[in-house]
Order: sequence, then C-alpha cells, then structure tokens
Amino acid sequence: MNRFLALPLVVAGGLMLAGCDDDSDSALGTVTEAEVRIIHASPDAPPVNILVDGEAAVEGADYKEVALLTPPVGDYDLAVQGIIPGVTGDAAIVIGPANFTFEDGIRYNVVAVDTVAGIRPLTFNDTDPDFSSTTDVRVRIGHLAPNAPAVDVYVTAAGDGDDLSMTDPLLANVSFEDVADAVEVPAGDYRVQITANGATQAVFDSGSVSLPAGADLFIGAVQNTGANASATGASPVSLIVVNGADVSEIYDADQNAGVRVVHNSADAPEVDVLVDDTEALANIAFTEAAPSAALDEYASLPADTYNIKVAASADNSIVPIEADLTLANGQGYTVAAVGLLGDNTIEALVLEDSVRSIGTQASLRVVHGATAAGNVDVYLLPGDQTAIGNASPTLEDVPFKAVTGYLPVPQGTYNLRITDTDGNIAISADGVALDNGGVYTVIARDGQPTLTDFGLILLDDFVQP
Repeated sequence: MNRFLALPLVVAGGLMLAGCDDDSDSALGTVTEAEVRIIHASPDAPPVNILVDGEAAVEGADYKEVALLTPPVGDYDLAVQGIIPGVTGDAAIVIGPANFTFEDGIRYNVVAVDTVAGIRPLTFNDTDPDFSSTTDVRVRIGHLAPNAPAVDVYVTAAGDGDDLSMTDPLLANVSFEDVADAVEVPAGDYRVQITANGATQAVFDSGSVSLPAGADLFIGAVQNTGANASATGASPVSLIVVNGADVSEIYDADQNAGVRVVHNSADAPEVDVLVDDTEALANIAFTEAAPSAALDEYASLPADTYNIKVAASADNSIVPIEADLTLANGQGYTVAAVGLLGDNTIEALVLEDSVRSIGTQASLRVVHGATAAGNVDVYLLPGDQTAIGNASPTLEDVPFKAVTGYLPVPQGTYNLRITDTDGNIAISADGVALDNGGVYTVIARDGQPTLTDFGLILLDDFVQP
C-alpha cells in the first residue's frame, strides 16, 4: 500500500523575479538563481508569511508545508511572520529578520522548529542539489519533533525488521534538531522504524513505503498532530517526505483514520451506524455524537474505503443514508446526518477535521445544519456586547450545509448571534469561552419538535472527554 499522504505545496512564484526589471540581465537569461527551501515544522505555530527584504514572498504556509524560493543569488533578509489574530506587522514576526547569503549550486533549507514559544530557525545546506539517478534514491533524515527524545532510526527492506534487536540502526542517538548527512540507497520498497535511543521497541513504524529512483528526499520526523494522535499507544511522530518542492506525510501504519457520527436530522429516530454491514455505533439520538463529541475521541478504522449505512435503530432494514467513504490514515472525519427524513432530503455531510492545537489562537469551525433557517449571518460579539447594533457579521449569507474552515479567533469570551439575512435572531448563546490552543466546532441545528426552535450542537473542545 502506498502510505504517502500528499500535502500542499506553498507556491512562491513572486520571488523568482525579485529585483529584476525589463532592463536587467534576466532579460538576457544571465541571472543565476539560488534555491531556498522553507519548511514549517513548528507543531503549534499558526500559518506564517515568509518575508524577504520586508516583503511577503510566501503567504499562509501552514504546519508541514514547504515553500520553494528561487531568488537571484545575493544577500537577503528573511523573516517569518505569524498569522496571529489581532497582531500585525513587526509584532507578529516570530523568526528574524536574519541575513542570508545565497549562492549558486547550493540548496538552502530553512526549517521553523520547536513549539511556538521557542520557535527558531534550523538551517542546513545541500551542496549537490542536482542529484540524478536511474537506480538510486538519495535520503537525508532529520529530527524535527520537539516532543520526542533522542532516537534511533532503522531502515529495512519492506517486510523485514520485525525483530530490531537483530538489526543495527541506520542512525543512532539522533537528537532534536539533528540532520544527518545524505545517503544513497537503491530504489525500492522500505520500512522505516523509530525507537527511543538504545531501545528496540518501535514507537513509529511506516509500514511499506516506496522510494523511487532519482528522488532526492529529505525525511523529517515531526510531531504527530493527526487524528488519533492522543490515543493510548499512538506514535509521537509522523514523517514528512520532501522531494524538491513536493511534500507528503507518512503516519504510523497503525494510526488509522478517525470517524465520528453526528445525528443532526430533527425528524429522524435513533439510528445505528453499519460499517460494511456490521454494526459499529448504536442508538444515536438527535443532537448526539458517537462515539464522542470531544476532540480526537474517534472510532478508529484502518485507511480504506467502507460502505456506511445509517439505519433506524428499531429496524435496520430502514436505511435513510448510505454512502461509500474513503478514509486516509491520520485524518479525522465527522459524518453528520443533515436534512429531513420526512421530505427525503436527509443525507451525509462529511467533514474533514483538524485536531491540531495552535498556541496563538482559538480555532473555530461553524457548520450550518439548520434546514429551516435559510441563509444566515453569524456574529461573534465581544463578551461585553449583547446587542448586534452596528457590528459587522463574522460570516455573512451562509447557506445550509456550508462548512467554514477553522477560523483563527483571539482568545476570549464571546456572545454568539446567528440571524437570518434580515437580522432576526435565530440562535443566541452568551459567554462562549474560546482559549488559545483550543479547537472548536459548532453546528447550527433545527429544533425538535418545532423546526424553528433552533439550537446548537457543540463538538471538540467545547466538550470535555
């Protein structure tokens, strides 16, 4: 099984022409470009902007994302600016500015490491960035996980390595921020395992991974922030695999996907959830989440495609919702039953969850699940303000089944108002406490038995496990 999970590349094309105009040597094709790779590996830091000589070259690079810059060779000031709600300008700069001289024939790697409280740059260079081979792969390994002690790294053929006491590690006693020299190995299928230094019990096992010929890989162990990371026995790390400008992620082979189900259909009875025709969750009533509403308290399933049926608890032959669901290792999912049974609009709304705590913000996701409300405006008012007055909506003209991303919100206590587009209040909740590092999901729902008696379903850090 291919265990690589593709992650976004942050495109930084604007810097490629930095300092050039129509009369410069670039028009003649004589400008020599450097190669600078920037990796966000700070597990609780917000998305960041990369500033070059005070200008944004990359915007919104998130954890485990990579940006590749190709500026003309020369001297530059680099800084990392956190995207922090309520903080702007120089006050948001978390690294630098620091001066760098970039030359030809070198790949410069700048990695933001450690937690946000101690975030700093880790730099290392690749002196031969033009590796090419039809038979081999080049691999460089680094320890980027602030939550992990010194480790040993074992690399064996796929299928081997069940008894690490009989195998020597490829790398021993690798400490946080250590980056090993590159090694070249034949292309093929491998198994990567990580143990505490001196131990032979793996705390991370990649399973079988394919390393293709000609790839020039940096593999970094980063703090695991995927679904099921808080489960007993979960690996503390995952691996990011960077190949030039491409990045993917490998979770521990046994991490699995995480799934929870939310009953948000006001006229539907209690339901069971069948996975490949086997009962997995039972007797879920309207407004309930199973197995839990709390953050990262999922039902764990191996990555695969499953047939999911939502059936009436009283009679499993009544199946108002059936769907095939493809699950990825390390990803969390919320499957919400939305719509109404009576008018045959009931369906599954599948949300991809994040469980990552960001230390500089509360992360708030809003889901419109109230069929009778029409389009709505959402107001997040300061705690000392109860009337909407002249406030602008945080979210405007939100349609049924809309799902926001995770909105960065400053820590504080708020009063929530959800109105129709004419300003009539449909849902009101006072004293909503949002903390830095918290992850919150709120679903606007219909009422029962009166649909217009609207309310909220609260998930994640709104709920104690």
